[in-house]
Amino acid sequence: MLLPSKSARALTLSALLFWPPAGVAQDALPAAVDRVLAHYGIPRENYSVWVRDMGEDQPLLSHHADVPRKPASVIKVLTGWLALEGLGPEYRWITRVHLGGELRDGVLDGPLILEGRGDPRLVMERVWLLQQQIRQKGLRRIDGPLVLDDRWLPADDSPVAGFEADRHRSFSASPYALLMNFQAIRVIVEPDHARGRVHARVEPPLSGLELVNRLRLSSGRCGGFQRGVVVRIAGQGDSRVELDGNYSRRCNGYSISRRALSGPAYAYRLFEALWREGGGEISGGYRLGSAPQDAEPWLEFNSEFAFQAVRFMNKHSNNVMARQLLLTLGAEMFGPPATLDKARKAAGEVLKREGLELPSLILDNGSGLSRVSRISAADLGRLLVHAGQGPRFPELAASLPIAGRDGTLTKTYSDTPFGGRAHIKTGSLNGVSAIAGYILAHSGRRLAVVALLEHPLAAKGPGEEAHGQLLTSLSRH
Repeated sequence: MLLPSKSARALTLSALLFWPPAGVAQDALPAAVDRVLAHYGIPRENYSVWVRDMGEDQPLLSHHADVPRKPASVIKVLTGWLALEGLGPEYRWITRVHLGGELRDGVLDGPLILEGRGDPRLVMERVWLLQQQIRQKGLRRIDGPLVLDDRWLPADDSPVAGFEADRHRSFSASPYALLMNFQAIRVIVEPDHARGRVHARVEPPLSGLELVNRLRLSSGRCGGFQRGVVVRIAGQGDSRVELDGNYSRRCNGYSISRRALSGPAYAYRLFEALWREGGGEISGGYRLGSAPQDAEPWLEFNSEFAFQAVRFMNKHSNNVMARQLLLTLGAEMFGPPATLDKARKAAGEVLKREGLELPSLILDNGSGLSRVSRISAADLGRLLVHAGQGPRFPELAASLPIAGRDGTLTKTYSDTPFGGRAHIKTGSLNGVSAIAGYILAHSGRRLAVVALLEHPLAAKGPGEEAHGQLLTSLSRH
């Protein structure tokens, strides 16, 4: 990331306070923001800003605000609001468990069937809790396969268009009816000074996932991209993790997250690993199948509440959770299986019901991991104001990272005048940097703010710097 120049940091207070009276829409960016853009040679027309005092009827600042731009991850603000409005904050996903045979003395003579319904946060701890409930009902050994009923949303591990090179990055996981642990693995490497080599392991340890470690211990400095570790996911079904490169003996332990295996294979391997770890037995591997039609489930496992899912999604900018939330909205409104067409149609129905028109909106998958999505700063700002006046405002605002305090902003903007005073979702793609959310000015006024920057340098530092100066100015309004 580019560091702010001394000239860009040395901004006087008077330069930050050129603001008209509240409620007067105007096109003049704060002088501090203009200075940042000029310093990096970024044209002003590449930056869209929309700001409104929540107590006023007109925007305080509107600069190229009607230009549709790529929103990156700030579109998750819309996705989260749609989920809260369309599903309700108390909505829960239910994973159903069926017995495919007779259970006697702790032994199931037949398959165990998991019927997935799109739980967006079925992480390791939650899978463990699911298994605890299974054990409490007396099951210890499964003499048969694990049957995965994924009719709600079958697996499709193909990459998002435009992100083919990132298909194994953890942020690229695909939605799935039985998505577990975001289909992520963590590769942990540590230097072994005594033996002159580099240790490596994968967590969680999944059977059928091969680790090939070609890392070499070096004497160079500790630094560089991924500490010099190259990770490749290869093999049939993405079942091999290959490590290569030079790892400095000056480095401590280091970890890298990746996506591996297929959706069904990962779900089975994780279930199997945790089941055996807890003393259970299972034979027969896994297969895809269906739960008995109209059969009462043997057990129902409730997810966290939807407002908790929205909070985790926004705080950590989790792409696959955003996609699952939007797909769930479509499936609930128009019936399973979940599809993007149903999801987009459902989003339109919620907006229509709320009387909210967003003419610039092109909604792709709801995560921001898209080269297609578009929205203007003004339309996203109007959504923020609408949400701020509605019953879901507390849940939505609480889901956004707090500047300098938590989530994706834990280490960002901590030493600024608005640290701890702004609930802001950030987003970035190559050539895009964006923010959207709320800031409480020192005057006590709450402002809705959206800023979208498109430029080759946007995500390399200048975007964050320009947004920081904008928020500093607003905090002093």
